[in-house]
Amino acid sequence: MQVNRMWSAVVLAACAVSAARAQEANAVSYGEALHLARQNAGAVQGAQLDMQAKQLQAAALRRIDGPDLRLSGFLGRVSTSVNLDTSGLAQAGNPIIDHLPQIPGLNLPEIPNSIGTDRIVNLRSLGLASVWPLYTGGRLDAVKQLAAGRAEEAGAALQTSDDELANQLAQRYFSVQLAREAARLRTAAVAVFADHQAMAGKLERTGLISKVERLKADVAMDNAKREAAKASSDLEIAQLALNRLLGRKDVVQPNTPLFVHGESVGSLSSFIERALASNAAFKQVDSKRTQAEGALKLQGSAYSPTVVAVANYNLNRGGGTYARANWLVGMSVSVPLVDRIDKAKMREAARLEQQRVEVMAEQANRDIPTLTENQWRTMENARLRYLSMQSAIELAQETLRLAQVGFKNAQATSSDVADASLNLTKSHLERAQAAYEYDLALAKLLGTTGQPERLAPLSTSAGSIIELTKD
Repeated sequence: MQVNRMWSAVVLAACAVSAARAQEANAVSYGEALHLARQNAGAVQGAQLDMQAKQLQAAALRRIDGPDLRLSGFLGRVSTSVNLDTSGLAQAGNPIIDHLPQIPGLNLPEIPNSIGTDRIVNLRSLGLASVWPLYTGGRLDAVKQLAAGRAEEAGAALQTSDDELANQLAQRYFSVQLAREAARLRTAAVAVFADHQAMAGKLERTGLISKVERLKADVAMDNAKREAAKASSDLEIAQLALNRLLGRKDVVQPNTPLFVHGESVGSLSSFIERALASNAAFKQVDSKRTQAEGALKLQGSAYSPTVVAVANYNLNRGGGTYARANWLVGMSVSVPLVDRIDKAKMREAARLEQQRVEVMAEQANRDIPTLTENQWRTMENARLRYLSMQSAIELAQETLRLAQVGFKNAQATSSDVADASLNLTKSHLERAQAAYEYDLALAKLLGTTGQPERLAPLSTSAGSIIELTKD
């Protein structure tokens, strides 16, 4: 029997160690979770590919105003018909031929009115050709500016997608931590009510309390179990949402707890200054401004002349059936006179687009600081609310202790104990909720200022984090 007990203890210990190792293997910090989310986010990956494509297109147009060089060749068979009009010669020569004396053995043919022949020639050609735009009225520079603006816009779109992903990750990641804390508190409340229920049964049997008081303890226990079950279900839902965002089939165990800094992580003015410099909306406006300027420049030079230098050199040196060697150097000038498109209206449309971009910039200059201030104040309010709740928790703990002592001495009712226990649980949950709101507000604020990756080091900065009680 003793051996069996020893083996059972060993097996239980091994299972516990194995479970602990499995949980440790699935542990993911917030920084690691952000990396995984970026790898599995289709929106971010699509924006990344779009930016790379736009950057390559802009790079491909950098030499659009320079010369090119092409090698051209031809190999073929040409059939040519040659017709020579000899009617004048026939009218003049045939009468003379007719009046010539006949020579035995020699018959002079008449001159035909035309002479034709078909000739087939094999042609081979190999040459170099070059075109160099010398003057286009700035149109090629405008094309390069438009391509650069599109690349900048794609970069701003990538930052926007990344900021949105970081906000979504923070919400799901810390929702799991909040749900875990809620489940722990609800489970602890069940234990408190279980002790209370057992005490109520003992007091009823000794006649110190009535059956009604014992039934109230049973009802409080059932309510606590129901709340614990709901908290457990909420945790499963939050865990599932996080797993899907990270693209993981196994259960991810977040190991970055809910946190609150004892001091502010930055002043309002510093965050507003950072937002004005790095917010994705401003980068998008700048890219739109670049494109609008390029479009206006392009339409403004619509009637400018185009001067192009051309050159061609045939590399064939042989004779016979080969094309003779030749070269060509010159300039081509083109001046548009009448176009099927109303260029004046196109220029006006480009100017209106430029004005629209400036209106967007003015609106962003008002909205972004307002958004930053709202997020900063939300973060600070949550931080101060969390820090100010310790006294409320201590009061709730003492109230529960006194209610339990009073109930044992028949000086308090089951309702007093239930209310005190629920109030303690509520105080802990409110503090956890304040920490959760602080973390989310901080994540949004960092996203608005273009630095979402900063949340990971802030969550682990030593000496400035107040962690919630963990299991």
